[in-house]
Amino acid sequence: YLVYHGAKPYSFLTFTDKAGVIWELTVLGFMLKVGQDVREQVAGMYWAKALISTALAAFGGGFLAPIIVGHCPIPLREETFAWIMVFSWYVTHHIPVVSATWYRIAQSGPGWVVISICFAIFKTQQIVGGIELAANAIDAEALEPHSRHFWTPAAGPFLCGFLSGCGGAFMPFDKALKPLESGKNWSVQSSFLATVLYFGATRWFNVATLNAKLGICLMRIFGDLFPKTRTTIMVHLTGIFYMMTNVRPAAADS
Repeated sequence: YLVYHGAKPYSFLTFTDKAGVIWELTVLGFMLKVGQDVREQVAGMYWAKALISTALAAFGGGFLAPIIVGHCPIPLREETFAWIMVFSWYVTHHIPVVSATWYRIAQSGPGWVVISICFAIFKTQQIVGGIELAANAIDAEALEPHSRHFWTPAAGPFLCGFLSGCGGAFMPFDKALKPLESGKNWSVQSSFLATVLYFGATRWFNVATLNAKLGICLMRIFGDLFPKTRTTIMVHLTGIFYMMTNVRPAAADS
């Protein structure tokens, strides 16, 4: 389908290709992956609770990050995302034969690769969107003076980019900060790395925004498709970080 519509890898991976229904299919792939990821978690729940739980997994950060800077949450601004999520949840759980067939397809090698790539593309879009939304909102703020020492806003974009990538992991709020424990949650790790790399590349090294976006998207795809290699790399990187900073690598024994 991508070849038929002449989609280029660059525009596809940066979520800028609008040919045919490539944009919609990418969103659908992301939502189906989310539905698959929380399938066991919501199994047996009352349908409304299961739907909301799936929505929180898909859009938790998409609500938190804009609210922090006083903007409309992304699923309400572009409600196509919300309706595709509802459709994906229903297909995943409630259509006889179809739901079971889709489960087998999603678990298969090719099916898993396709939805994982779509997941990485859309997740990158969420992170980059959160960073740029916060940066623009802070620049446009007129009621309060801007930072005395930081001409380029950093704290807001870092926080919003991070939450856009993994905010759903902290919701509902009874999860508290469990996803941060021991620092081994890939969703948290990748969101932090992607935010730092994108912000640093675009603000400090003048890398074009789409090029930086492509880079963190490829990082996410690699991490999702090769979990063992990813874990090995992250163990070494975090080990260096702990050694250089002397911060605690794990919770103290109670």
